[in-house]
Amino acid sequence: MKRSLGTRTEINRALTELGWQLARLDAGEIRILCGGASGLCMLEILSRSTLDVDALGLLGRGGSLLRIRRFPDELRAAVDRTAEVMGLDRDWLNAQAGALLDLGLPKGVMARSRKHRRNYGPCLTVQFLARIDQAALKLFAAMDPRSGQRHFRDLEELKPTGREMNHAIRWMLGWKTSAAFRQKLAEILQVIGFPRQARVVSTFRRPSESC
Repeated sequence: MKRSLGTRTEINRALTELGWQLARLDAGEIRILCGGASGLCMLEILSRSTLDVDALGLLGRGGSLLRIRRFPDELRAAVDRTAEVMGLDRDWLNAQAGALLDLGLPKGVMARSRKHRRNYGPCLTVQFLARIDQAALKLFAAMDPRSGQRHFRDLEELKPTGREMNHAIRWMLGWKTSAAFRQKLAEILQVIGFPRQARVVSTFRRPSESC
């Protein structure tokens, strides 16, 4: 059975252990961009526990963000050893959320995440998404028909502002979306108390769409 990572303290412990295991392997520097519930816990915004840490990508030279198709061997070994030491699931750190890179993250996300950078020894640096970007990703995740309710509850606890929802809407309306997608998004915005933003989304049309 998976053991929850629990609080911000537990997440910090796991990442500190991961950094130690990387140092033991004499690994090169690894920099990771993280988000999800663990990121919200690290910003002391979310109170619930989480089973994993969501890695959105690896930070490359020059500030580039690289999608993780598979963990580098040293990182995989260090993740596995950390799981053994702390009694966590092997996938306590995973890159499933990296699929978001195919859509593109909100503009300016990297610069904002640098304000939430933490070093875990000489080999590991983790940057966490800023609150405004966490809110955007949670709004998108709340639309998932399988796990949306959990993300919806996180969004309610987050208590996003109008500015944060405007940021999220600009991000999502930049994609090629269907009318059904926009209607679902508008419904969620209405339920969480943003009727003006809901109207903007529900009436949005691209020039190529017929009236």
